[in-house]
Amino acid sequence: MLREAFGDLHGPRLHGFAQLVALGDAQRAERAAGMALNAGEAHATALRHPERAAAWLRARVLKSLRVRTNGPSVTAATRRANLAALGVEGPAFDGLAALSATERAGLVASMIEGFEAIDIEAILEMSPTAARRIAARATARYASTATRVAPAASRPAQGRLAQRVGQVAGRTLSQSSESR
Repeated sequence: MLREAFGDLHGPRLHGFAQLVALGDAQRAERAAGMALNAGEAHATALRHPERAAAWLRARVLKSLRVRTNGPSVTAATRRANLAALGVEGPAFDGLAALSATERAGLVASMIEGFEAIDIEAILEMSPTAARRIAARATARYASTATRVAPAASRPAQGRLAQRVGQVAGRTLSQSSESR
């Protein structure tokens, strides 16, 4: 029962994380999330703290997605369609596409899922300084690309992802310009 509850608790959000980090490659995302959940279920008793377990699972997904595969390539249109189902369209997709898988993982974990710094470090498997640097760079690159791709006059109403990242990017960019 513990293994089943573990999957029920972590499965849906983990799959969403995998889809975003895999940039809409549904097959790779499904495979990475499934492998991480299977491994997590086997260690469910050791992973009792829900947030630490969630970070551990995401680290496994990221590690799996970093490995290059020789499977069929996924078209940009398919990627866009898969992420549109999650509310990621237009400039939001372009912003994510400008990032590496590691940067997407840092952005999603920090800005969308709201993980604490210690969990982001675990997900990215980096030191605190390196994890902060990746998350800040990803936020700035995402915002820059998303706003460059769609001029303000033609920009559609922003989804929750774009709004949240835009807010944080604005704060991050203004803080960095104030410190100069």
